[in-house]
Amino acid sequence: MFLTRLRNLFGGAFICVLIMGVIGCTPSTQNPATYDVSNASIRTPVPGRTVTAGYFDFKNNSDATVTIVGVSGDVAASIEMHTIKKIDQQMRMRPLPEISVAPGAVVNFASGGNHLMLFDVQLGNSPSVLKIELASGVIVEAPFEHTRLIESD
Repeated sequence: MFLTRLRNLFGGAFICVLIMGVIGCTPSTQNPATYDVSNASIRTPVPGRTVTAGYFDFKNNSDATVTIVGVSGDVAASIEMHTIKKIDQQMRMRPLPEISVAPGAVVNFASGGNHLMLFDVQLGNSPSVLKIELASGVIVEAPFEHTRLIESD
């Protein structure tokens, strides 16, 4: 009845615009299997320090390239993506503003390559959560394990 009154009042074109607007405004849901995050871990900081490294593997199971544009978590004031590059015959750590992941590809954040730097880390006894932000606005969450530095690292 309400739509009939609107149609009579404003015409059929208005109703189409209204319906399309409502459909276009609904949030999209992301199938959790579209992306796999594994091996997410945080190195327990050295006593007296609040900066540490973090790692994870991200697999894109979708049909489109996705871009990771940020990372956050509940254990650090800020988390930055970094990479290691050879500059003037020396290995240097540099910020990594974003990284693209092709369909079916896996991107590794590991010691000696792409990795996370966590600042003002406050590890508690409860599990930590890694949040990976994609350029599309999708947030992919995964549990973060706390690990200790070992001699080979």
